[in-house]
Amino acid sequence: MRSYYRKKLNKLLEAAGDEEFIQLLWATHMLQSETPDVGRKYFDPQTIPDGATNAEFADPLSIKPWEIETLANELMTVPKVKPRKSGKVRSLRCDHFRSSLNCARWLRELENAEFSIQKKRQDIFIEMGRIAARQFDWQRGYVNIPQFYRNAFVCGQGECARYFSSTHGISFNRFSQIGFMLFVSLMNFPVVRNDNSWAKLEVEWEEVEKVLALIALPFPVAAKLARARRRSVIHTADKPSILRQAPCLRFGENGERVRAPLPELILERVTSGVFYDVVGGGGPIRDYYGRRFEDYCCKHLSEALEGPEWKPEFSYRKKPQTFVSPDILCMVNGQLDIALECKATRMSQEAMFGKDPHVARGYEDMTKAVFQLWRFFSHCRRGVTGFDLRDDAVGVVLTLDNCLTMAESLRLEVLEDAETMAKQKEPEITAQDRRPITFVAIPELARVLSVATPTTFKEALIEIHSDERMGWRLDALFLTLRAIALQKRGVIATPMI
Repeated sequence: MRSYYRKKLNKLLEAAGDEEFIQLLWATHMLQSETPDVGRKYFDPQTIPDGATNAEFADPLSIKPWEIETLANELMTVPKVKPRKSGKVRSLRCDHFRSSLNCARWLRELENAEFSIQKKRQDIFIEMGRIAARQFDWQRGYVNIPQFYRNAFVCGQGECARYFSSTHGISFNRFSQIGFMLFVSLMNFPVVRNDNSWAKLEVEWEEVEKVLALIALPFPVAAKLARARRRSVIHTADKPSILRQAPCLRFGENGERVRAPLPELILERVTSGVFYDVVGGGGPIRDYYGRRFEDYCCKHLSEALEGPEWKPEFSYRKKPQTFVSPDILCMVNGQLDIALECKATRMSQEAMFGKDPHVARGYEDMTKAVFQLWRFFSHCRRGVTGFDLRDDAVGVVLTLDNCLTMAESLRLEVLEDAETMAKQKEPEITAQDRRPITFVAIPELARVLSVATPTTFKEALIEIHSDERMGWRLDALFLTLRAIALQKRGVIATPMI
């Protein structure tokens, strides 16, 4: 059945004009957004069924943004149909809503068939992690001020800003500003041209070109890249997306027409994606944004959760070595309550979607972080650090990525690997020292801190390790606990940011 569904999908894609189909995907996304009239005008109105506008996620007429992203990438890999003997070429109507709906339906059938071939024999929690990595960011949304601020704070100042400017010929601030302008334009129009109209916004043509050099690719170049990167991955849902590197696609002889099937990915690219623009700066740059990430997390925690004392890392001596504590320490009444280790790295595609994700780049950092926390707890117990531990002290690993979201099996493997590392490097670590460790991505933490108190935050860090909460995200758990507590008081919960 897999080959049958693949042929059905490819038959539609090979008959679609590249630029026309990208506009169809854009219009479909807009039709089902909060501004449906923006996309409606690009459809034959008779082809839009009742309920397609603003369709809810569970509606059969809903075409999810991650499906649109996959279809855009699949379009790049499918050769075009050859003309018939009569000279006529079969073409897909790209002003029909049914065209995008049929593509989405065959894509779903294909992905389901691919799952049944191999993945149904795998641990379901690994697949849940893949689903979360693909879908959760879309469900939460990319348009938010904290994401702009956080990434500017971590990767857009000091050494990082200087490296970005010298390497790419434009300042980080200007890059972000023009990227936001492109996002706004492409949320209202299917195509943007780099011409004299930018002068009205006090933006020079050369500046736009420098931004597009980082976030856009000519469609033929993107297609060639997609074929190379997606060829070796079996499952369509797990294949890398070229739109994460280049959310904008350029058409025309000189690339004069710029399109983005999913304009929100422009925001992702000019915020979180800046990490990849500076990571090539080598060790000093990585050390710099690592420290900035620690500073951001410590300041955010201390300002959001007043009461406890928040301390940065410090060095201590355990002869014959000198050790460094975890990055952030939360003290309550003079005792260590929470120890937090920050990891300013991003997971590789293989780590998020690969066949054996736990052996890919990224998870080794998680293992080291757990080991470092357990070692510090052990040193505290043995009186080496000068810190006393609270009986219910816990550890937290803070990351840039949602690396272990819904991936309970991978979390357990990380903990097992950390135990092995502890036995090899610090055999004095006991079961008492191996305290609960929660993995939290910084966007997830920010949502929790928007409504948490020191007490409710700690309660959530303890509750998340109960058997009935296995695999939960911290923000989802916190929202549940908060709603239950408010319900008991007869208060309606307000949503987290």
